[in-house]
Amino acid sequence: MKKVLSLLMAFILVLSVAACTPTKKDEEKKTDEKQVTEKEAEKKEEEKKDEPKKEEEAKPEVKKIINLIETSNIPSLVTWLATDSVSFRVLGNINSGLFTNDTNGVPVEDLVDKYEVSADGLTYTFHLKDAKWVTVDGQEYAPVTANDFVFTVKKLLDPKEASQYAFMVATAGIKNGEAAVALSEGIVEHETNVKNLADMKLSDFKDNEKETAQAQFDAAKAKLEEAVKKGEADFADKYGSLEKAHEEVQKLIDGIGVTAVDEKTVKYELANPVPYFTALMTFPSFFPANQKFVEEKGDKYGSSVDNFLYNGAYIFKDWKVSQRHYLEKNPMYWDAANTQNDGIDFRVIEGVDNDTVVNMYLGGQLHSAGLSGENVEKYGNRPDVVTSEDTTLFYIEMNQGKGEPTSNKALLANVKARKALNMAFDKDYVTKTILANGSLTADYLVPVGLHSSHEFGDKDFREVAGDLFNGKEGYNKYNVEEAKKLWAEAKKETGVDKVQLELIIFQGESSSNIGTHLKNEWEKNLEGLTIVLKPLPFSEKIARGNRGEFELNFAGWGPDYPDAMTFVDLYVTGGGHNNLGYSNKDYDAVIASAKSGELTAPDKVKDRFEALVKAEKTLLEDDQVILPLYQRASTGLRDPKITGWKLQTFGADYIFKWVGLED
Repeated sequence: MKKVLSLLMAFILVLSVAACTPTKKDEEKKTDEKQVTEKEAEKKEEEKKDEPKKEEEAKPEVKKIINLIETSNIPSLVTWLATDSVSFRVLGNINSGLFTNDTNGVPVEDLVDKYEVSADGLTYTFHLKDAKWVTVDGQEYAPVTANDFVFTVKKLLDPKEASQYAFMVATAGIKNGEAAVALSEGIVEHETNVKNLADMKLSDFKDNEKETAQAQFDAAKAKLEEAVKKGEADFADKYGSLEKAHEEVQKLIDGIGVTAVDEKTVKYELANPVPYFTALMTFPSFFPANQKFVEEKGDKYGSSVDNFLYNGAYIFKDWKVSQRHYLEKNPMYWDAANTQNDGIDFRVIEGVDNDTVVNMYLGGQLHSAGLSGENVEKYGNRPDVVTSEDTTLFYIEMNQGKGEPTSNKALLANVKARKALNMAFDKDYVTKTILANGSLTADYLVPVGLHSSHEFGDKDFREVAGDLFNGKEGYNKYNVEEAKKLWAEAKKETGVDKVQLELIIFQGESSSNIGTHLKNEWEKNLEGLTIVLKPLPFSEKIARGNRGEFELNFAGWGPDYPDAMTFVDLYVTGGGHNNLGYSNKDYDAVIASAKSGELTAPDKVKDRFEALVKAEKTLLEDDQVILPLYQRASTGLRDPKITGWKLQTFGADYIFKWVGLED
């Protein structure tokens, strides 16, 4: 559109010049009109000096709008329910928390005016700036208060909300958080089991060499019935009943270590020191919410731009599903004077191919465009090419029993089958041919560049993994012959001969190409396996993944805070993000100790780091919980007029208030 506008303006200018050029006939015409005297001319010149310059007054204000592409819709604008990068990207810019990340990726005060930390590192007292909640129309609704922060933490823990980010309260070390999270997640898991039992269908099972579909259904049903009975018995033994357990978790929530000292002072009491606590506070899950507004809106809260309040750098002005996300500068944001642009305009095109995005950029419709595949080589030498390192990992999740039981999930519960799937395809083809943008082949979970250890000579996590367990590049690498052997053993042990597995993938060119590569490699190398690819819209795919409604799931994870724990604690038993049905008591114990137990002591820093390295080894080399694919990097085109652009290492991936647009 900008290109068309420029051509149109040039055309108008040509017409204007042509209309103002005198003809020969005009030049020869006798001028018999009355001539203006010199005195009159001088008088008119003086009058002109006193008149306002109408042209300047009429000139419209040029707004600095950053035009970007978004390939996915927003699954949730509710801070305690959001789980994905698209939601966090928007929330991280329309809402503000205690801290934000600067252009170097370092946490800096946002709504905090000043704060104190106790000598033992267990109490943080934050004094708030005079910030305001505003409506979509820019009208002040209420001041931001300490209670807004308390309210959000309590919503994270409420089992009725079933937040997958409840675990962050325990990760932050907040007093009573671990007990509240454990009980809340236990209640959610039990109530999910009850629902799954009611939803079981015989049609989800198929006859195999060992058992009929009916026999498998009966066995799975009996196992689920046993889990439900055990849950009921545990609640009865510990609390008297499930209802009493709900009452107990509410007591824990009411006693959580986050309190409003007064309207402008919020205090966080920790059970153990957490060196990355302020970094955690940059994460949208901890951002405040106005209790009165939330309760008035009910289920409509966060469902549209007018059912939301804003205290961040932007107001979400226009939310058209699969069309547009428009964020407009919030003039009532406390730091509005330093917001470097007037708005962020996202064109939303789900499943868009890279050629289209590049052409939109070249046509002046976008200020930035990623490159992948052949376009990296085609445009890689342009002066406006930029590269970015990333700490986001993409992988395949394998459902080992989450959700309704099926015979296919029983196969994936076999560790040999999982290892075979991991070793049976060439990951280098994904990074070097399909993506070709600098992404790294990964047989690991914790990405390069996230977490280093002073106690290990400032070495990166991957280097320490190499030193301790020969795991620098990961575990169970590409080996087709070993994969075939393990696959045959897994089929024999589970009674499966032929199996059809569904792989749900993102919409879009790269995801489709990766899915096709996996399908071809697996079907070629693993006898009896058929893969069905199922592209889904982003919101639907996220929802199915969260509910465990998949067999194989193409997924990704970016760090929530700058510590390896943000990756290695994902699969604790009953955890909010363990959508696989995986459980390992020894691994659980290591994570508990490293998060809130003995290994959090100041003199145990080295032991804790080593424990996290070992936990990754357990998840991958021993149990092959997921199939790592690649660590994302990006090569793209960016308008040279853009300044302050920074891909953040953790939290919301972009903080747009820092992004400027030069004239």
